[in-house]
This record gives sequence, C-alpha cells and structure tokens, in this order.
Amino acid sequence: MPFGKARLLRAGTEVTIVTWGAMVERCEHAAADSAVDVELLDLRTLMPWDRAAVLASVRKTRRCLIVHEDNLTAGFGAEIAATLARDAFFDLDAPIERVTMPDVPSPHSPLLLDAVVPSVARIVQAIRTIASV
Repeated sequence: MPFGKARLLRAGTEVTIVTWGAMVERCEHAAADSAVDVELLDLRTLMPWDRAAVLASVRKTRRCLIVHEDNLTAGFGAEIAATLARDAFFDLDAPIERVTMPDVPSPHSPLLLDAVVPSVARIVQAIRTIASV
C-alpha cells in the first residue's frame, strides 16, 4: 500500500466523502443507499494524507463529508476540514460536514461502541442533508 495515496472507491459528482479505516465499509453502504451521486475516497494513511486527492475531489463535487470513528473535537477530520477551509473555501457550495463519535471517552464494550460509532443510517442522513444544500 502506498503511503499518502488515497484510493478512489467510487466516482461521483454531488458529494465527496473522505474516510479511512473501519468507516470505509460503512461509507460504501451509505453511498449505495443514499440515492446521491457520491464520490468516496479512502485515505488509507493519515501521516502523510493525500491532500491533493481530497482537494481535487472536493473541487469537483463542491461538497465534503468527512466520516471517522474518532471524536468530533480534535479528531483527524478537523485537520482535513481546516485544510479544505483554507485551500478550497471558494470552491465549496455547502459547509464541510463531519460524522464522528460524539465527544465522549471511547467505550470498550462492543455494545456501547456500536452505539457511538457512526452508523450507516447517520452517514446516509448526512449525505442527503449536504447534497440538498
């Protein structure tokens, strides 16, 4: 696997989803269920991360949804959002959105973890919301 090279899992024109790790499969299902033409990027690595691929995709779709299983505050999605706000602000037609865990300690219980990690339903809802802006 090449470091710093995102993998395009699905080409689309309406919304870019940026994700990695365990959320990739959930985002694939959400994109298929959303009835929105989603472009899906799997970052694969975070250090380095593929800024060029993310910027190119967001400039094409003009919308971005970042999905990850970390907390909203200070999660890596915030770094991506900050980069997009700085380098692609005038290319965006909608606010950058994030679907994450809430700002709670990460639970170790599988039942509790499943309750806080982004679900396919939450991702679908976010896709449809951002696509309608």
